Amino acid sequence: AVLEEVGKLAGQFGMARIVIEGHTDGSMRGQVPASLVKELSFNRANSVKEALVRKFQSLDPNRFAVEGVGWERPADPNDPENHAKNRRVEVRVFSAEKG
Repeated sequence: AVLEEVGKLAGQFGMARIVIEGHTDGSMRGQVPASLVKELSFNRANSVKEALVRKFQSLDPNRFAVEGVGWERPADPNDPENHAKNRRVEVRVFSAEKG
């Protein structure tokens, strides 16, 4: 359902820039290198991009920016140990308005 919504928004705003951010939880902090966590979060976000491009073949893959944020920005800074909430992907659609 979320892919459908993002696909609709991307279609409505043909020149929009779409940023997909992957996030991870901090459960392995101090046990694995931060670079591996960033890679995991990037792969998480990129898999969403690939699913969107596959499902909506009219979308230009170059309109997407994919970022791996890692554990740097927990969903709820007051509850950074909420691992389920922190394992996520955020999608932002920026319209291409003249400013």
